[in-house]
Amino acid sequence: MNDFDRRQFLRVAGLSAAAIPLGGVLDACSSSGGSKAPSGGGSTSPAAAASGSAGAGSAGTGSAAPATGKVGTMKANNGSAPQDTYVNCVAAPVLYGKDFGLNFTDSDFVIFQSGSAAIQTTLGKQTGAVATGGVSLLEAIAQGAPFKVFQAIAFTDNTVIATNKPNIKTLADIKNMNAVVGVDSNTALEEFDAILLAQNTGFIVSDLKKVQDIESSGERASALAAGQVDVTIIHQTQADQIASSGKPVHVIASFYSANTKILEQGWMAPTEWLDKNLATAAAFCAATIKGSKALSQDQSAFLSACKQFLKAPPSDDALKADWSLISQHAFWPTTTAGIETDRIQNTIDLAVKEGFIEQGILTADKVIDTRPAQMAMQMLGS
Repeated sequence: MNDFDRRQFLRVAGLSAAAIPLGGVLDACSSSGGSKAPSGGGSTSPAAAASGSAGAGSAGTGSAAPATGKVGTMKANNGSAPQDTYVNCVAAPVLYGKDFGLNFTDSDFVIFQSGSAAIQTTLGKQTGAVATGGVSLLEAIAQGAPFKVFQAIAFTDNTVIATNKPNIKTLADIKNMNAVVGVDSNTALEEFDAILLAQNTGFIVSDLKKVQDIESSGERASALAAGQVDVTIIHQTQADQIASSGKPVHVIASFYSANTKILEQGWMAPTEWLDKNLATAAAFCAATIKGSKALSQDQSAFLSACKQFLKAPPSDDALKADWSLISQHAFWPTTTAGIETDRIQNTIDLAVKEGFIEQGILTADKVIDTRPAQMAMQMLGS
């Protein structure tokens, strides 16, 4: 791997020294279009940066140049299968990429079962860009991975903190009543902590005494319904299903209304790839922004995209309920790339509090590359 010590990567990725070789990882992955072996990282001809200075918060983003360059092709991968609440990660560049000269199909989008495998593939130059949770992106960069975040996918999700205990009515009650909490070690933990911090509770999950590691939201919903945990974080639709079954459940707080202003999920790419494929990255950004706006404003288009790009889309009623949340609560970047300095710094602060990143290692200007976004705004006429 170039520019990155493998031992450092193993700490980031959580892989053992006997990890599957890169080729084996690729053989094990799949995409919605059936592609299993991406090749190349996109156009090899250098693309120029946006004209003028990158502006405040852009240190380390590369030198500026005239906004010219050829849009090429690219491969991208995600650390998990897309869900309806972030279907834009694949639907937007596929459906709207051609508007900006980008020929990106669903076979160019590779799905992995873990963020670590996805990151490894991009480090191995098998794909140009990688998407996963915001804290996971930052953790990799903090450990030395030569990446920059260049585009947001989602700012929030349809997750809620729910309980089966009538006497637990507030977030403070979770700690005061020593509740048994079910949460995973990755995305759900980050969302739970983000809600706690945004609501100024004075504690995060690691401060609680009774925490169970339950990796999937489905398992957490089952545990809540069975009374195995008192509180957990699940999708709104799962809380509704528990309630419809007659089991006691009520929502204490929601991620989408907590005003967390963090990067829930985003795209990053190696700095070397961005330097050589800047126009392609910009077209990818423009398509993501345009597509996110279109899909969040048109329910029919959203339903159609979910049925096209999700292997097992929820029912129409569930999709419509989620679309209502997406359209009302600004889940996606619809006017900018969504990598504002304060948003990225908030995500860094969250990662530090959770112990994933050491204090002082990262600042927002070390993490983001604003050049693709600047070019995307020109493409969008903004």
